[in-house]
This record gives sequence, C-alpha cells and structure tokens, in this order.
Amino acid sequence: MKRIAICLLLVFMPACLVFAQAPDLTGTWKLDTELSRVEASAGIVGLIRSGAPPTLHITQPTNGSVIVESQINESQSRIYKPGAKTSTPVVPSGTITMTSKWEGRTLVGEGTSESASGAPAAVKEVFSTSTDGRTLTVEVTVGGNHSTLIYTKTQAAEPCRSWPTPCKP
Repeated sequence: MKRIAICLLLVFMPACLVFAQAPDLTGTWKLDTELSRVEASAGIVGLIRSGAPPTLHITQPTNGSVIVESQINESQSRIYKPGAKTSTPVVPSGTITMTSKWEGRTLVGEGTSESASGAPAAVKEVFSTSTDGRTLTVEVTVGGNHSTLIYTKTQAAEPCRSWPTPCKP
C-alpha cells in the first residue's frame, strides 16, 4: 500500500508543480493605448475584428486552462490549455488552432488562423505579467505583422450596457 501511495505521488506531483508555477493572469485588464503598439492585422484573433480589444477578462480554472474574453459580444472566448491543442471558431467563417505552453512565467500560444476569405496565417501570442501583477503584456504576431499590447489591471468591469456591442437590458 505504501508503494502504491509513493507511485501515485511521483506520477501526480509533476502535474501539480506545473499548475503551481503558472502565473496568475486572472482579472479585468484595460488597454493602455499610449504604451501599446497596435497593428490592425495583428490582434488577438477572435476577440475583435481588428486591432486590440479595449478590455480583456481572463480566468484560470483549476484544470490549468486560461480563458481570455473581450467585451465584444460577437467574439469568441479563447481557451488556452497548456500542453494541449485547442481550436476556436472565429466569426464569421474561420478557426484558430493553437498549442500553448508555459515558459517560466509566460504563456506562449502558437498555431494557425484560417478563414474562408484568405490563406492560413501563422499566429504566436505571448502573455506575461509584470512582477507586481498589475501590467499584462501581450505580444501578438500574425503572419509578418506584430503588435505589443499593454494592459493595466482594473478592479471593476463596466456594465455590459457600456460595451462596444451592448447587452440588452
């Protein structure tokens, strides 16, 4: 019985260490337009038609995934599963397929964006936080285009009635 317990510990301990080392990206983040360098064709695919979402909402469930959403109601949530591949529909007729991993305190996603209207494009997204956890930097490369998006953590989210595509009351 003791051997079984030790074997189970050795099997599950590395997975626990991976989740324990993941930095906390959770929160509501506002784009700092002064510090960001935004190229319209190098945005976070699926969260906004072009450019950078003005606000990001990030959650990290206990399964190790990272979920990134914006305040554009027509957009899709992006799900990153470190160590696995994900595929997300992109409105109106595309998909983005990414494989993500943690590199130290940085989440790196690499994959391909495909749409019916154009050739597939290589995509790389790198999410990292400052040491104090108040600044989120997102480096986005789509094809040969690159954006550096700087977000500041905020304590409150605006009501959805003030979003670019508001919810119904």
